[in-house]
Amino acid sequence: MKIEDLVKSPDALGFDPERLRRVDSLLQQGIADGLFPAAVYLVMRHGRIAAQGAHGSAQPAADPIVLARTDTIFDMASVTKPMTATLLLQCVEEGRLHLGQRVADFLPEAAESPVGPVPLWRLATHTSGLPAWKPLYETKAASALADILATPLETETGTRYTYSDLGYILLGEILTRITGTPLDRLAHERIFAPLSMERSGYRPDPALKPYIAATANCPWRKGKILVGEVHDANCHSMNGVSGHAGVFSTAPDMARFALAFQYPDTAKHFGLPPVLGPLARHQAGKNHLDPAIGGHSIGWFTVPSGYLPYGDLLSERAFGHTGFTGTLLMFDPEHDLTLILLTNRVYNPGEGLGVLRLRRLFANLVAGAIKS
Repeated sequence: MKIEDLVKSPDALGFDPERLRRVDSLLQQGIADGLFPAAVYLVMRHGRIAAQGAHGSAQPAADPIVLARTDTIFDMASVTKPMTATLLLQCVEEGRLHLGQRVADFLPEAAESPVGPVPLWRLATHTSGLPAWKPLYETKAASALADILATPLETETGTRYTYSDLGYILLGEILTRITGTPLDRLAHERIFAPLSMERSGYRPDPALKPYIAATANCPWRKGKILVGEVHDANCHSMNGVSGHAGVFSTAPDMARFALAFQYPDTAKHFGLPPVLGPLARHQAGKNHLDPAIGGHSIGWFTVPSGYLPYGDLLSERAFGHTGFTGTLLMFDPEHDLTLILLTNRVYNPGEGLGVLRLRRLFANLVAGAIKS
């Protein structure tokens, strides 16, 4: 399937074309404001592409400068987590596990660990009690895994939502143990290859370097511009492969994933297999938490999570995920809508608040362009 096969006119998909074009101005202003050097976006409705565009410089320091293109490869950062969760739900569908099983059921070395009794669904919904983060790249333990297993829980399991990279690192290791397949190969065999996501995966081939958006300002590699090297320091210390970060991808490849994930009938028409069956997709799209604690499905931010940048107009059925590098994949089933926004905001120093605001403006602009 060529990505061009998915393109339809905005009018045909119920958008006001003039309003939808304002997305380009928003991203150009983001570049002018120094929020990021490059941005690529793609908007889908009813399983078809209504709009896409690329702005700015993917590699501003290159000679000559490498401009962003719609197929520029970005470090997806935590948008890796939904990929891990998809693999987890595939294993559920295959009867390899159930989400109530404990960490120690799969990692024997976790038998005496504080996180050993925690069920998998608590890892997947960030309610395990694990802390949000540790500098595992500085660990004195035998491995990052050993360090996590020695980490005390900050809160009683299930009582608090703490968005935690550590839980998804554990899920990645558990998937490797269950399947007997390294995580990067597992993701390739089960997601990227079947969906023809040819520029997606962990540790990009060096031949793809001219097509990759640069990042920078990693606290562990200060002053270094990274092209094809994962920005997340913990993932980098784990050879670039982890359940919480490490995947690189493009907007068109994310559109292929979105099609197979959210529009399986349309995907089948274009020769793409579904990544999950309907019951597993339901688990991926619904909040599994008491709303007083937060909003998270098996793999995705849901309402009422403050991490979900669904703006003011999308429905409360919206769900999605963001990445620290400045990436976003979000769905609104009620309006049959998919939003993809990829930036390399960590190339520029800053706290990232401008990008948090811009994501919500992006959602509002797209939603405001719907006319039917």
